[in-house]
Parts: sequence; structure tokens; C-alpha cells
Amino acid sequence: MVWGCFATSGRGNLVFIENHMDQYKYINILKVNLKIAAQKLPIQNTFNLHQDNGSKHTSLNVRLWLLYNCPKVIKTPPYSPDLNPIEYVWHELEKRTRKHGISSEKQLKAILTVEWIKIEHSYTKI
Repeated sequence: MVWGCFATSGRGNLVFIENHMDQYKYINILKVNLKIAAQKLPIQNTFNLHQDNGSKHTSLNVRLWLLYNCPKVIKTPPYSPDLNPIEYVWHELEKRTRKHGISSEKQLKAILTVEWIKIEHSYTKI
């Protein structure tokens, strides 16, 4: 599993998630990566966070962390992944990755990283 983010100004980091992701691992990913991405892109206090309605995203701990650390969270309606802009970026990343003959997890991670970096700036202006 991976976590990533983007803005109209570009992409944030692609984070590989080992094993099962729960609310605590998700909060840690946000703590480490969301603010770095907001500074890099630069959208520090103006970004909107879109996420699906998975239990790790909607737990009380995550909602409280977001309340104090995220300018605005967009609530995606249930069963509406097509309304979340990152889904289009994930689709493009998957399409590009499938073009490679992948034989190991290490190779998959390397290809995902390269293809993530190659996603054009214009593509993130969805």
C-alpha cells in the first residue's frame, strides 16, 4: 500500500506502507509527510485534504489530529471514490506501472517511485 498527495503545483512524496495500516500508522504518515508536502508544494495553510471514508481516516483520533493540523478536510460522500481527485492519479500510476515486467516487491517499489516522479505537473491539475 502507498500514500501520496498532490496539489495543482505538483506532487508530494510517495510513502510505502508496510503491513496493515490502522489509524495510528495513518496519523504518523500525516505527521511526517503532510506538512512537508504542504511546504514543498507550497500550500502551507491553504490546502484541502481529500480522503475516503475508510475507518482509519474517520476514527476519532484521526479527526482530532486533522482538526488541529489541517486547514480543511473535504468529506467525500460514501461510495464516491470518483469524487476524490487522488483516485485519478492512482489510476494513472497503476497504468504506468503495469507496463513494466515486475518480478519482486523491491522492483515494484522502485518502479512506483520512478513513475510517481514522472507524473507530469499538468496531470495534477485535475
